[in-house]
Amino acid sequence: MRRTLARVGIGAVATAAGIAPASADGPLTEYGPVPSIPLSGVCETHFDPGGSLWVEQYLSSQVARFDPAAGTFTEFNTPMPLSVPGGMALGPDGGMWMPEVTGNALLRVNTADGSMQEYRLPWLNALNTTALGLPLHLGLGLANDITAGPDGALWFTLGGLNAIGRFDPATHAFTEYPVPGEILGQVQSLFGIIKPGPGNTVAMDLPQQNAVVTLDVTTHAFTRYTMPTALSFPVGVWTAKDGSIWVSESLGMKLARITPATGAIKEFPLFSVGGLLSTVEDDLLHGSLGNPLPLPGPITQGSDGAMYFALSFPAAVGLGNQIGMLDPATGRTRVWQTPSSASYPCDVQSDRPGSIWIGELTSNKIARLPVG
Repeated sequence: MRRTLARVGIGAVATAAGIAPASADGPLTEYGPVPSIPLSGVCETHFDPGGSLWVEQYLSSQVARFDPAAGTFTEFNTPMPLSVPGGMALGPDGGMWMPEVTGNALLRVNTADGSMQEYRLPWLNALNTTALGLPLHLGLGLANDITAGPDGALWFTLGGLNAIGRFDPATHAFTEYPVPGEILGQVQSLFGIIKPGPGNTVAMDLPQQNAVVTLDVTTHAFTRYTMPTALSFPVGVWTAKDGSIWVSESLGMKLARITPATGAIKEFPLFSVGGLLSTVEDDLLHGSLGNPLPLPGPITQGSDGAMYFALSFPAAVGLGNQIGMLDPATGRTRVWQTPSSASYPCDVQSDRPGSIWIGELTSNKIARLPVG
């Protein structure tokens, strides 16, 4: 079953301290819904080398392949039902990799035909059996996100072990590296994000510790950066082209820029009463409603050098309908509404120059935002 839908959304210009009055219509376009169950949990998206866009379906335990030219979706079931596929990354071997959060495994998707191979985590396996002819392999590792490291390995969050995990795709060897001081890492099963870091590192958020860490993939040394705002709940993390690390402080309603060479952290507030009221007004005028609080989530850098991030993110207060942008050079910000109300933008990515792609969890759609 395949179908497509495209709609055009509304844009809004903003000041450096909050959202300002709305401007002209913006170019955000939606595609979908993904033809699965009504709420399959669309979140992270990534392109394969052939130009197809792969879409993680968090709640239906599926992965979809989207053809941007035809506007059509093809869906593939994970080997284990209710495996909860987490954040994806294109591996050094050309496969699309993701952890199965409840399946206690890593999953490799062959982008040529959608076939899948599981690699079971060697830790905290709670159940391995076959019931009703279906494979069940449950565990408490709670890996939620994955990235390709500078060493050619795959690195992933490992909340159940308060650690970062490593998988060698050549030898299939697993290794874990406990994060110093980490407690309640189970929060990572919902909000754990790991991305390439500056130099020889990977970077990971620690929302429950109000911090971000980098791990040197050769020396295995951790470096910790604590956010200046208390209880800011950092979730999004991204390394910019200049080597700075950008962090979205969701409950702090700020972005932060870390300069690794000095450890200096500069914050960029997103909240203002005037901006909040303008956002509500803009939503009412243009028919796309959502939580107006500027609670930033996953973040990326566009080909224009600006930082793009999802709004509003945490599950308890989410159901936003906006994508935000901050220009690091000028401090100027801008916000776009998704055409669908309460769409809950779950992830943003910038794999292809000239565009930002968004997964919308509650609307079951993907969206594209052209950038300069």
